[in-house]
Amino acid sequence: MGRHWAVRGALVGTLLAAVTCILPAFADVTTERPGSIVFYPKVIVSGTRDTLIQLTNTSNSLVHAHCFYVNAQLEFPDQPPSRDNQPIWQEVDFDIWLTKQQPTHWIASSGRRPAPLAAECTETNSQCSDAGLFPGRIPPLADGFVGELKCIEADSSGAPISGNHLNGEGTLISTGLFTKGDTSKYSALAVIGLDTNDANNTLCLGGGVTTQCPRGAEYNACPQVTVFDSFSVGSNDPALGDNSSVSTELTIMPCTEDFEHQVPGSVVVQFLVTNEFEETFSASTTVTCWGNFNVSALRGVFDYNTTGSRFLQSRMAPATNNDSGFVGVVEEYHRLNGGPGGHAAFNLHTIGQRTVADVITLPEGP
Repeated sequence: MGRHWAVRGALVGTLLAAVTCILPAFADVTTERPGSIVFYPKVIVSGTRDTLIQLTNTSNSLVHAHCFYVNAQLEFPDQPPSRDNQPIWQEVDFDIWLTKQQPTHWIASSGRRPAPLAAECTETNSQCSDAGLFPGRIPPLADGFVGELKCIEADSSGAPISGNHLNGEGTLISTGLFTKGDTSKYSALAVIGLDTNDANNTLCLGGGVTTQCPRGAEYNACPQVTVFDSFSVGSNDPALGDNSSVSTELTIMPCTEDFEHQVPGSVVVQFLVTNEFEETFSASTTVTCWGNFNVSALRGVFDYNTTGSRFLQSRMAPATNNDSGFVGVVEEYHRLNGGPGGHAAFNLHTIGQRTVADVITLPEGP
């Protein structure tokens, strides 16, 4: 895969120069700085894939975080999504304590066990997922989980604070018979907290003063536009030749969520897809709770036969101000001669910031 990415980087670089010029403006959701809220858009536990979660306290003091898994598995997993087959939006929460400069990690399917059992992790069993300092018990996820994880920095009472001490990474690990060992990593998305944070259960991401957000923004905003480059559906991998294929999977996670009343966020995502000849195609899709889909599902605007182009650049944005903002991650799957292939995840580029607040409502009480 190393040779392939060198070729792909050069070709996509040419595409960027030919298709459009993107001004160097950035949203305040970052993969490079620690924040007070950390989003992991794609967490999977299945018979063929698992997820390694890494979370780090970058400060020289003890840090507490309250975390939420959201299971977006369809009510009827064997059937396609529809009005009668929506995500179950089942939430599981837990607490983490990290000492100064402490990194921690866990496998989503096994979580972290109580500290005494972690003694089983020895030099001869370095693969143990309980290795390292014990951050607190983390529940395991059952097979079939698909969804997200978010961790929110809090004080010792559990009240949200703007400490900006957390960052992390997610690694999707293939466990199937023919793909075991294939990994695909992305950076978790950190949201910077502001000094206007009033430490209540309503977290205001960007925006001005509203009824829900009487002090205005408490955290930086979610992006207004996200951008990613991809191969068109039906094109091959130029590094692997004519008998190769590339598929692109997009994961979208709404920024607005109401954990108090168990109401998921929803967004109509508008796509503008530009080919190498600066021709633009459009499509839209609705994501409620969490969305994970192959781009081939979007009315053919990613098809080679439609666009006439091997490489595409896509700009995504909420259709209206009434929609939630969103973040996400892209994952490509490269195959040769129809055999087992390799995954590669990458983060979306972000441009600008929303002027309308996205709100995360936490449960009341301890």
